[in-house]
Amino acid sequence: MATHTPEIVLIGNEESADLTLLDLIDHVLNTGVIIRGNLVLTLAGVDLVYLGLDLIVSSVETALRHMAKPALPAGSADASRSAKKGR
Repeated sequence: MATHTPEIVLIGNEESADLTLLDLIDHVLNTGVIIRGNLVLTLAGVDLVYLGLDLIVSSVETALRHMAKPALPAGSADASRSAKKGR
């Protein structure tokens, strides 16, 4: 299985270094951002508390553009029509 290497894009590399909050929000909504973090509290080598955070910030349009189409169930009418078209 091929691993996907995330693309890191730095904004503000243009000749003018002015970056407004509106530019930043526009960039985040158009490309999306994933924030992932973990925190484990340990006492005497025993993990007591585990906190995990997965946060995705994106516009609905961007999320729909990057989502894969769900597979149709094998017994559905749409799946059988798709199979007949492929013959």
